[in-house]
Amino acid sequence: MQALFDLAHHSHGQPVPLHVIAERQKLSLPFLEQIFNKLKKAGVVASVRGPKGGYILTRPCNQVSVGEVLRLTDSSFYAVAKQDPRAGQAALMADERMSELLWNRLSDHISAFMEKVTFADLCSETSSNTCPDCTCPEYVKDVQGQIVRGERKACGVM
Repeated sequence: MQALFDLAHHSHGQPVPLHVIAERQKLSLPFLEQIFNKLKKAGVVASVRGPKGGYILTRPCNQVSVGEVLRLTDSSFYAVAKQDPRAGQAALMADERMSELLWNRLSDHISAFMEKVTFADLCSETSSNTCPDCTCPEYVKDVQGQIVRGERKACGVM
């Protein structure tokens, strides 16, 4: 997430070298290479060769969700969220069944939330995406206006 946020924030429509993202985010370059390879195969990012090469998002940042990236890079996140820890047990008691239903619904809400939150939301809500070359300037302006008017809470506000 850090690396893709960095790319969304710093790319301004231009390729960003992976080693630069690794340095800024203090992440392992080989680890980022693996992650970006998955994202490239899925069509989320594209690589640009050459001296001014690097990676770019293939879509505007308001069309790339946190959930999509999690599914592609950390499939265990969704697998664990959907896993029934009591699978294989015989009949569950009523209170156990209620608890299972509750946790399944919570898991569904978390998954749905992750699918809704885009990198543009994160950039907008942190007021970090103020670049004139933003890939989705109207979206960012609208989200920031909603936060200022109190119509929307920022991600970090409970």
